[in-house]
Amino acid sequence: MSEYAKRNLALFLPGKNRRRVVTIGLVAVLLGGAGTFAYQKWASSQSPASVMRVETVKRGNVTETVFASGTVQASKRVSLSASSGNAVIKSIRVNVGDRVKAGQVLAELDDSEARLQVKNAEANLLSAKAHLAEVTKPKTAAEINALQAKVNQAKAALDAAQSGYDAKKADYDVEKAKANLENAQRTYNTQSALYTQGIISKSEYEQAKSSLDQAQLEYNSAVLARSQTQAKAKSELEQARATYETAVADLQEAKAGPDSSAVQSAQAAVAQAEAQWQQQVKNLQDTTIKAPMDGVIVQINGNVGESPSNPFIIMDNSDAGNLEVLAHVSESDIGKVKAGLSASFTTSSYADQTFAGKVKLVYPEATTDSGVTTYQVLLSVDNKDGLLKTGMTVNASIVVGTHENVLYVPAAALKTQNGKDGVYLASAKGEAGAAQTGGAAAGRNAARFRFQPVTIGYFSSDRVEITSGLQEGDQVVLTFENTAASGSSSRSNGMGGFPGFGGMGGPGGGPGGGFGGGMRGNR
Repeated sequence: MSEYAKRNLALFLPGKNRRRVVTIGLVAVLLGGAGTFAYQKWASSQSPASVMRVETVKRGNVTETVFASGTVQASKRVSLSASSGNAVIKSIRVNVGDRVKAGQVLAELDDSEARLQVKNAEANLLSAKAHLAEVTKPKTAAEINALQAKVNQAKAALDAAQSGYDAKKADYDVEKAKANLENAQRTYNTQSALYTQGIISKSEYEQAKSSLDQAQLEYNSAVLARSQTQAKAKSELEQARATYETAVADLQEAKAGPDSSAVQSAQAAVAQAEAQWQQQVKNLQDTTIKAPMDGVIVQINGNVGESPSNPFIIMDNSDAGNLEVLAHVSESDIGKVKAGLSASFTTSSYADQTFAGKVKLVYPEATTDSGVTTYQVLLSVDNKDGLLKTGMTVNASIVVGTHENVLYVPAAALKTQNGKDGVYLASAKGEAGAAQTGGAAAGRNAARFRFQPVTIGYFSSDRVEITSGLQEGDQVVLTFENTAASGSSSRSNGMGGFPGFGGMGGPGGGPGGGFGGGMRGNR
């Protein structure tokens, strides 16, 4: 059996009749040629088991569809969370199931902490802006004159430090103390010699010795003072030079205008403070939960006085005039489905209603469940009357396309023989399509029919496009089970074989022929 028949056989076979066809096929294979004779003998004494009808190959339109099942869902779904720290719920203004408008207040959180944070951020921003204004403000003439005066003062101090007056005085004091020391030394030497010779008294000797010690002490003090004066003079010189250089730099900067690096730093501080302020303002705004779109409230997670869960409120647009269907299309059909194709939907909830829609998206990744591979397809569906609800299961018929003014035959005429698609042709064109009935009669007229392989194009539940193998006006044979004869109240659409011919083979049950292939279903 070809892929066409495998996929659509169930559309035309009620459960009871499927078992009948299988049974007849097995019997035909087992009995072979002998079955033909036995069947004819049996049929001559029974009511007709099948009905044959001849139809003309015509031109017309053939529309192919892909069938799938899916679930209705909202096209938009929003989860609203509370991002204001540990703020508790102050009020909830909606209930589950309420319809709301975009911008409508849904709930409020305690905003006392958020307001305090906004004030702090505002103060930081004002401070940063003031500093920026300070560093970008140009100096006035009076300020520049004051800076010039500081430069002059610093220059005078530097010149004084460079003159080395104190150091020179310290050098003079050292030289003076040295001279006094040398003079005292000579006096002592003279007095010591005279004292040894007994020329002067001891008191005179001791006086010379005391004067020498005093001169030595004064010299040592002068040397120490000079060292200290030199260190101080060096420090004062360095400080005077630094003060002068700073004063000059300040004057030059004032004359040149605002410092670019200082301005950039101040600008960065303002930007950071402004970002923090904006974040605090947003946090304050977030304490009021508003609807971002028109829709329906589907969940509320929290109560007044409690911290809200995340997500806090969930809403969707399930009340909109357009919803979506997420359908699963078989692997063999997915290549035919493209975005923009029209579709129709039915559901057991409204047996007499059909809903229109279109293919929005074909997901590229496959899903496999219990060995069956399918692809998800997202479709829009018109719900202007509000009948469809999210979660409903629907059957989708996706229109692949329509071929206009093409040759077609009834779907019941298409058969499968040796794995090939084909029809049974009446040997004479234009022969009346009168019904042929009865097993024995069909066996006697079997020579009128032959199997004709065909190539098919689009197909629907009731007709099949023929692209080659037939011509307009050709006569094809349809077979139907006579359910009145078989005792069933339902009719099987084209599944009866020709009496006298093997269900799966040629005349008499031989391989490769016969009318018993059954109805050829959709691919």
